[in-house]
Amino acid sequence: MFENILNQPEIVNLLKDDIKSKKLPASLLFYGDNYNAKLTTALELARILSCEKDGKWGCSCVSCEKHRLLENPSTIMLGSRYFIEEIEAFADVLRRNRQQTNQYQFVRAVRKLTRRFDQQIWEGQEKKLKGLDLNLEKIEIILDSVYPGKNLPEEKKLEKILLDAVNICKKIVDFLNIDNIPIDQIRNITYWAHTTFTGSAKVIIIEGADRMGEASRNALLKIIEEPPPFVYFLLISTRKSKIIPTILSRVRTYNFKSRTEAEETYILNRIFKEESKEYKNLRDYFISMNGVNISILRQHANKIIEILINRKDIVLEDFSEILEIINENHIFRLLLEEIIFILHGKIISFEDTNKISVTVMQKWNVLIHKSLSNRLLYNMNTRLIFETLLYQMREAF
Repeated sequence: MFENILNQPEIVNLLKDDIKSKKLPASLLFYGDNYNAKLTTALELARILSCEKDGKWGCSCVSCEKHRLLENPSTIMLGSRYFIEEIEAFADVLRRNRQQTNQYQFVRAVRKLTRRFDQQIWEGQEKKLKGLDLNLEKIEIILDSVYPGKNLPEEKKLEKILLDAVNICKKIVDFLNIDNIPIDQIRNITYWAHTTFTGSAKVIIIEGADRMGEASRNALLKIIEEPPPFVYFLLISTRKSKIIPTILSRVRTYNFKSRTEAEETYILNRIFKEESKEYKNLRDYFISMNGVNISILRQHANKIIEILINRKDIVLEDFSEILEIINENHIFRLLLEEIIFILHGKIISFEDTNKISVTVMQKWNVLIHKSLSNRLLYNMNTRLIFETLLYQMREAF
């Protein structure tokens, strides 16, 4: 059990104990920083719950075979994540290392995206998906050509196949343009949980559980208060504090710790076959897959912090170079996340306490998260949000 979960021994032991003692609750919350195996653990738990044998990763039962390729209908996934970065990362690994393990990883990375469009989730909302079916069909044809157990095409053909896959997935992601889970989807999975027979435990995985609107949260609360038998809800969040108390009181929480630099290096070497010293952690590696220079991004983030600390007035001309690049949504998100990352490091190490207090850094952290939520939930203009954020952060200093 959980043989594929690296560097999270406490979580693995807790889940094993819960399963063996038959005390696993129907609703769980996995929380912690990104890139810390929360979704991988949720998917592995889903596989174990529906396993027809002993729950080992290499189990040969039909249910486990489907789970390993993320095509088991007993599991549903909702919400958004860093799909393209992950798909590009595993495409690159497969391009460089033509091994069956990497075929599995690539197929799983793509399916983490395409399974968000299961019919059960979008029932009654088909008009919103107009034009998507063809791309979903195309990506399945591509996956079939690189399925584990199949001989891979020659090098140049494989490279084209993987590039086509990434480009198609970018088009598919556009249908998840707002990082929110509509109430219609919660209602649909509620109906599915109550009525659909799959022959095994049903698992509903919700990523970004902290970013649901009020109506969706209330709808979710109703079903987790009295879930149907053999139905499990696995909520995933980077921020436990943003889960509303009524939901938090009905889930068992599992805190995924941040990995050490040595553990991050180990995963980069083992999973991504990356031996370069260029990347300090998985976050840097995944960001680079999005065509972003992490060094330049970090320079911009540090510049913002330094100006806010050292100058009394906000002069937008000082941020002209930054304002030119943040119109791209992923750059805007990554820049704000980088500021949070830097501030978090300062809080942990208590650096620059003569210039900025821990209290101010915490206030800034709240303001940044609110700005990200406004962009994700309400599709607000990135430049306007950024300019407003600068003034708010300076006022809070």
